[in-house]
Order: sequence, then structure tokens, then C-alpha cells
Amino acid sequence: MSIEQLESKILSADGLNSLSNDELYQLAKHFVGDAPPSHIPRETVINILSEQESIKSWQSDVKAKAAKMATEKVSKAVRNVQSTIEDNSDNPMAAKIKESFGTWLKDSGYTVQELTVKLDSNSDGIISIQEISNFIVELTGSQPPGWVLSNISSILDKNMDGEILVSELWVYLEELGFNIPVIDEPEIELPVEQEAIIEEEDLDEFESELSADSAEYETVEKEIPEIPQSEELEVEQTIETNTEDDSSEEVSVSTTVEKTIEILEKSRLHSEANEIIANSKSGKCTLKVARIERNLMVNDSYRGGKTLVGLLDGGPFSVAVLFEPEFNDFVEQNVTKNKIISFNASLFEWSSGLRQAKLKGNSLTLVD
Repeated sequence: MSIEQLESKILSADGLNSLSNDELYQLAKHFVGDAPPSHIPRETVINILSEQESIKSWQSDVKAKAAKMATEKVSKAVRNVQSTIEDNSDNPMAAKIKESFGTWLKDSGYTVQELTVKLDSNSDGIISIQEISNFIVELTGSQPPGWVLSNISSILDKNMDGEILVSELWVYLEELGFNIPVIDEPEIELPVEQEAIIEEEDLDEFESELSADSAEYETVEKEIPEIPQSEELEVEQTIETNTEDDSSEEVSVSTTVEKTIEILEKSRLHSEANEIIANSKSGKCTLKVARIERNLMVNDSYRGGKTLVGLLDGGPFSVAVLFEPEFNDFVEQNVTKNKIISFNASLFEWSSGLRQAKLKGNSLTLVD
């Protein structure tokens, strides 16, 4: 048996004791240069060999090599799992992670505001991997592996730009059923001019001056000539022309879906938005495509399909339109950024965090 073959036996908890007498003699000849006499007891041979520096060094090298191989094996396995999850978003493990993370959040008892403080601990508006890790440790008591953190990050990063904003966290929490708070913009009060303070001893003088001023105003008022009618007409016509010019620059809201979104913009509560959507009607729409995503956050027939994000009916609203998997080939072959598509759609969700409507579409065709 070669020295390399002895290495696997040495790694056991028994060390040199795991070797047979013949293997001990072979080891002695290799490192010491001579085998011990056969009459020397086995325990004595093991003790003598254990004290040899060359054998000590060899045992240390064997253990270090084994530890390195084990680490590489585990790392490779983790990379393979992570790669598989990233390549296939429908992987059961990925789905389980998403489900578990959502359950953790819902069972935590925290509100949206409290979860925001926990996950954005430094209040910079961006949620880092480290902040997610710290939160999970606090929530579960154990450190999550890197591939779990990577998966949770991809769940929260809605636009897949590598940066998780607080607004994206709110979108995810809204999808889980959390009530998203409405942030009212503070009213800005215009400064009021400070009134002149009139001293009591100057009151008589002020009243006399005021009377004199009033008399002057009456005199001047009588001397102002009347504006001719023609000039008034010119002013009115100028105002009307300017009004027409301004209105022509505004983007019109004309379609049924656009008008519903306009109403949703004014909604304050999640329940109010749901009621508006429930009473809305479907309609023919066009979309100028800005980007294409995959449908991951739905569990109906639209799961696995495509989401097209862009400008609805020429503006002013940007929306996300979901299509079923049957349109995947059409989208991949024909639809790119800035292409205009036509379809029938109905509203199914309003994101108060992003102030964006989501639609479910069908009958997809390419316009331009």
C-alpha cells in the first residue's frame, strides 16, 4: 500500500492506531529509513513514530489537505444550488424560500413602518444584503447561508437593478397583504407679511393720515379714464388664445383604463383601490415598451409569463402589463424596448408604493 493510500486511514479519529502492523512498518521505513524490530510491542512502535517530526508534519499536511478538499466540495455544492435557483425561478427550493420569508414577515407582528426601520437600519433608503442578514438573524436566531440571502435579495429587487429601495420593499409587503401607509405631503404655508405695529400714542396721527390718504384715493379714482371696449376684447382674446395653447400641450386621458387609473391616483387606502378596480372595465390599450420582466409574483395562469412595463396609450401613466406564458415566444421574438404593442387588458392591482397600476392582458399584437 502506498503512502497516499495510508492518508485516508490516518484521517480517522484513531490516527496511527488505525494502521495495521505491516502499515506501521511501511510508514517507519518511509519516514525513518528502517523498520522497527518485530519483537517491539505495537504500542511502543506507535509512540516512537508519533514523536518523529517528519511523521508529525505529514499528518498535519494530510489533515490540511482534507479540510481544503471538504471546503471546496461544500462551496461547489452551494454554488451549484445557487446557480440552479438563479437559472430556474420556478425551483421548489426558491419558491419555498420566498414562501418562508413572506411567512416570517407576516408572523413577525411588525407593521410596515417597523419592518422598514428593521431592514433599512441606517435609514439611507437602500436595503443591503447585510441588513437583510441581520434582520433574519434577529427573526430566526440563526445565520442564513449566502445563497438564501441572494434569493431573498432577488425577491425584493423588483426592477432587478441590483439595488433594493425602500419603495420596492413596500411593493413586496403590499403583495403580502400589508396595509401600506399613505404619506401626505406637508402643506407649505406662505409667509404672512408682518402687520405694522402702531404705538398707542401715534394712533391719532395715523387716523388723520389715513383720512387724508382716503381723500386722495377718491380724487384719483374719479380721474381714471374708462378703458375702451375694443381693448377689453383684445385682452380677453389673448387670454383665450393662451389657454388654448396650454391645453393643447397637456397629455389627454381618454381611454377607459386611463380614466380608472386617474381615479386610483386619488385613492388613499388599499381597500379603496381594490373597490375601484373591482368596478372597473377592460378595454383596448397600447403600450410603448420600456422593459420586459418575468411573472414571478402571481400564482394563477399568468405565472411564468412576461410582464411588459411602459407608457400606456401615449401617456401620462406608466403601467405593468402581465401576459400568460402562451405569449412568451411572441414577446421574445418580436417585442423589444420602444416597440408599441396593442392588446385588451383589465386592471387587477394598484401599487400605492410605486403609484403604478398592473394590468392583465390578452390578444397581444405588434403595432410598431
